[in-house]
Amino acid sequence: MGKNALISVFDKTNLDLIADFLIKKKYTIYSTGGTSKYLREIKIPFIEISKYTKQKEILDGRVKTLHPKIFGGLLATNKRSHLKEMKGDGIVSFDLLLVNLYPFEKTVNSTKDKSKIIEMIDIGGHSLIRAGVKNFEKVLTITDPRDYKTFIKQFPIKGTQRKLFAKKAILNIASYDKAIFNWFDGNTSREYELRYGENPQQKAVAKINDNSFTQLSGNKKLSYNNLLDLDAAIKISFGIKTKNHICSIIKHNTPCGASIGKIQTNCYNKALAGDKISAFGGIVAFNKKIDNKTAKLLVKGFYEVIAAPSYEREALKILKTKGNLRIIKIKKLNQKLEKRTFFGGTLIQDVNIKNSSIETINGINKLNKEKINFFVNILKNIKSNAIALFDEDSLISQSGGQTSRIDALQNCLYKFKSKHNFKKLKRGYLFSDAFFPFTDSLIFIKKQKIKIEIYSPMGSKNDSQIKKSVKKLKLNFYKLSDRHFKH
Repeated sequence: MGKNALISVFDKTNLDLIADFLIKKKYTIYSTGGTSKYLREIKIPFIEISKYTKQKEILDGRVKTLHPKIFGGLLATNKRSHLKEMKGDGIVSFDLLLVNLYPFEKTVNSTKDKSKIIEMIDIGGHSLIRAGVKNFEKVLTITDPRDYKTFIKQFPIKGTQRKLFAKKAILNIASYDKAIFNWFDGNTSREYELRYGENPQQKAVAKINDNSFTQLSGNKKLSYNNLLDLDAAIKISFGIKTKNHICSIIKHNTPCGASIGKIQTNCYNKALAGDKISAFGGIVAFNKKIDNKTAKLLVKGFYEVIAAPSYEREALKILKTKGNLRIIKIKKLNQKLEKRTFFGGTLIQDVNIKNSSIETINGINKLNKEKINFFVNILKNIKSNAIALFDEDSLISQSGGQTSRIDALQNCLYKFKSKHNFKKLKRGYLFSDAFFPFTDSLIFIKKQKIKIEIYSPMGSKNDSQIKKSVKKLKLNFYKLSDRHFKH
C-alpha cells in the first residue's frame, strides 16, 4: 500500500532529489501553491492541496494549509476510532511531512519594510511542524533540505531516528519564534564571524544584536576576547546615568583604569594614570561623544578598541589614522539578562544593575550617591574576591580573582604603593564586593600609612566583632546595601 507525503516548502533546495525518490517509493505527494508550481516544472506528479480540501487559498495565500483534512491527516493515530472517523470524512493519512518556513531572519536583515517582515511570519508551516512533531511516531517531519539525502540513505526511518528528526523540527520553530520575539523587542541579531575563540585552537562564533554597535574603522574585525573586554568597558562607562564624562580602560576583562569628571580629557588622563602599564593594548570606552582633544590623546597610546556613542567629525579622522585601531559606535544598550553555560546546561540571571545605598557604621561619609554608584559599578566588574581603591573620582588600584579577601586586600594596596606616590593621596575609598569575615583585613588597613574609608556589605556571623574592631581601630566604615560577587 502506498504512503502519502505532504510538501509545503519555501526553500526548494534538493526538492527535486527527494520528490523523485518518493515517487519511486510509491508515495502520493500532496503540495501547496509555490511547491506545486515547482513540482509541475520538474514533472513530478502531485495532488494540489486546494483540490484535496476543496478549499481554495484565501487572503493572498495567508490561509492554505489550515484545514481539518490537513491537520486530521497529520494528527490521526492508528486507533480504530481515528481510522473510522478519517474514512467517513475522506481524510488522507500523511506519513511524511516536508516543510520549511518563510525566511523571517533573512528578510529582517535585508529590509526595514515592516509590512514585508510581517508577511514572513509563518503561520501554516509553523502549525504543520508542531502537528507532525506531536505525532512523530507515525509522521516523519523534515524541516532542513540538507536532511533529504540522509532520509534517502537511511530509508526506511526507524523509531530512534524519527525522534531525532522531531527534535530538530521543534528546535527549528523555537529558534524561529525567538527571532520573531527579538524583532518585536527591537533586538534582531546576525552571526558575527570570528577567527577563533579565546585561543586559536577554539572554534567560535558570535551572535550580535543589530542595534548594539557599529564598527566605524579598523583593519580587523573584533575578536572573541575583544568582545568580552568591550562588554566590561560598556558596563562601566554606561552603568550609571550621569551628566559627567566617564572613561573606562579594560585589560583581560578587568578594569585597570576608570574615572568620572566634568572634562573628558581629564577623565581619560586620570583613568590612564590608574595603571599605565596595564592599559597598553587595552580597550577604552566613553559614555559621551569623543571630542578632538581626547582623540589626540588617545592616538598617542596603543589600544585595541575605542568605543563611544558618537564622535566629533575631526576626532573620528584623527582616530582613523591608526589603521589597526577598531573604532566602535555604541548604538543601544538593552541588556536585561546574563547567560552562561555550565556542564549541566545554562545559567540565566538578571543583570546586576541595582544602585547601592550605604549605612554608616563609623565616621562621616564624604561620597555622594553618584560617586558611590560609579565606584560600585567598577567593583562589580572585578572578579571575586574583589577589592577596589579609589581617590576622589578614579580607580587607582584593584585586585580580583583571589581566593581570600586578605590576599586581595594586600595585593590591591601593594599594587597601589608600587605604582603611585601614595604619600600624595589625601584620602582613599576602599570598596569590597562582600563582607570582611575577620578582623585581619581591618588590622592590615590600619597599619597602612594611608587614610582609607571602607565600603563593604555585611552579613557575616562576625558582624558584631567587625563593628567593635572598626570603632576600636578608629576606622571609617560604611555598610553597602548589596553584595557584588562576580564569578
